[in-house]
Amino acid sequence: MASTFGTGVDFRKLDGNKFTLWKEIMQDVLIIRRHVEAIRHSEKPALMTTEEWRSIDKIMHSTIWMHLTENVYFRMAKETTTFSLWEKLHVVYEKNSFSSKLILIRQLFNMKMRESDPTTFRINTFSRVLSELSSQGINFEEEVKALTLLSSLRVSWEIFCTTFATSCSKLNLDELINQVLTEDIWRKSMGLTINDSVEAHNSIESFDRSNQSRKQAKRTG
Repeated sequence: MASTFGTGVDFRKLDGNKFTLWKEIMQDVLIIRRHVEAIRHSEKPALMTTEEWRSIDKIMHSTIWMHLTENVYFRMAKETTTFSLWEKLHVVYEKNSFSSKLILIRQLFNMKMRESDPTTFRINTFSRVLSELSSQGINFEEEVKALTLLSSLRVSWEIFCTTFATSCSKLNLDELINQVLTEDIWRKSMGLTINDSVEAHNSIESFDRSNQSRKQAKRTG
């Protein structure tokens, strides 16, 4: 369940998954509250009184508590300071981030749009996976991202993929996404159905195979 708790930041409670992403957002929450030092120091800063430090620590400790699911909450129950709570979360859940990275990598490179999938939905899914990987320190060059998206497009988009890949001197993901969305709008405006697109693709493939067969026959004739 997503929450804000008066921070102005909307994100889900930590349930043990996607810890790296949760950690980055949680740090932003503490920065907004101007007390991020509570997770960085086990002792109070020299310019702060003991009473002020205890008050800040209690507020930040409660802020983190409210962003944990019940299972995680009870597992962290013995941690009474913000610093110790933050460290324990790292010890317990940081290792899970490797599994999360593996799952995301598989999702990214095994992604294949079905003919019935809305284009915008798949583009958003692709962008979300990239964003989650980036938040966990995994980034790809623009060319790799663009080629991965091209390879995930529907079979009926093969001509578009080939044209785009051969017409660009340098592949860029944002430019590709704009072109894909523009192409999708055009196809819808022309009333092209999925069957039309697949049939056109198959016809061109058949034509290409026939051409190749004729050329081969001439060479062996």
